[in-house]
Amino acid sequence: MSGLLGTIFDSEIAFEIAGRPIRWYGIFVTLGILLAYFLYLLLAHKRRIDIDFSLEAFIWVVVCAVIFCRLFYVLPREEYYPIDSWEAFVRYWDISQGGLTIVGGIFGGALGLLCCCLRNKKYSFTKVADCVVLCVLLGQIIGRWGNYANQELYGQVVTDPAFQKWPFAVFIDATGHWHQALYIYEGVLNLIGLVIGLVLFYKYKKLRNFTISLFYIFWYGLVRGSLEFLKVSHETFPGTDIGIIQVICYCACIVALVLMILNQKGIIRFQSKKFNTYGDLFPPTEVPDDFEEKKDEYLKNGIPGTSFAGLGKPRRGEIADKKIYPTIVPDDFIRRKEYYLRYGIPGTSYYGEGRGRYGEYEDGSSDGDAENGV
Repeated sequence: MSGLLGTIFDSEIAFEIAGRPIRWYGIFVTLGILLAYFLYLLLAHKRRIDIDFSLEAFIWVVVCAVIFCRLFYVLPREEYYPIDSWEAFVRYWDISQGGLTIVGGIFGGALGLLCCCLRNKKYSFTKVADCVVLCVLLGQIIGRWGNYANQELYGQVVTDPAFQKWPFAVFIDATGHWHQALYIYEGVLNLIGLVIGLVLFYKYKKLRNFTISLFYIFWYGLVRGSLEFLKVSHETFPGTDIGIIQVICYCACIVALVLMILNQKGIIRFQSKKFNTYGDLFPPTEVPDDFEEKKDEYLKNGIPGTSFAGLGKPRRGEIADKKIYPTIVPDDFIRRKEYYLRYGIPGTSYYGEGRGRYGEYEDGSSDGDAENGV
């Protein structure tokens, strides 16, 4: 390494605690996880996902993601990681010096989130996944700096002296040459994807559940597949120069784009009855445009056509952040779900499907559709 960054990261080891080395790689990965979780809390608050579920989901996702990251790295390299002793088993799972594959983490994290949603049956997988994938992008951006500290993820040799400097290139001690800094290329591209995803999340209210998750698959497939062209070496199909990772990434990119368009147009819907519980059945609706002007009148007499009947009155919703939230459903909603959906919930604005005055029902979209039921 050279330059200011080379001075800071002159060693893979940042410091030691009780004689045990703490590596830069681990620091950046941990920092990426923590920052990703804080971003998730902000996004979850926007979608009214409670803190208890968020913490449990965080544990499920991180644990499963790390396990699968390691498995996807060592399984194709079984000859280097034989399990013939306890020491070999420990080395098999030792990630202190790197050896993680982000693609495996995506599969593992998705599996962990699915298990969490199935266990709780409180929020739909698609709804929570839209929050999680944006956090994954942030974690990848931060975690890629660990590749710099370990001198990993670099591309072809840079021969033009004008570009033999950061951020265009990185000096690799093992080769003695300047190489394309793929870690920074990917980080910048992922940052662009994160900004686009956050704009979609906060500004476009008609996005359906899972659209942002599909955008993540599309974006990361495009980025990762394109950067494979610059890598020094990559796995190819036997007898060809076609990269295996490139084919997988580009196929995932195309499929995700098609599904994203079909999902947004309502042609297909990523919604399962297994998750269709009160977290999705009773989403908030926007207050009227003249709410600020007629605020006192609305708070006193209620808002026509909504579940808010006025402060201090029965069968009312609640107003927060310029949105109307229906009254919380009973604790036995999961057990008596079919009964409540058919006959209504006593003491709330929900009278049952197809009946007179009722709240809004979400049918696969993020914001609900007043024509479709609650």
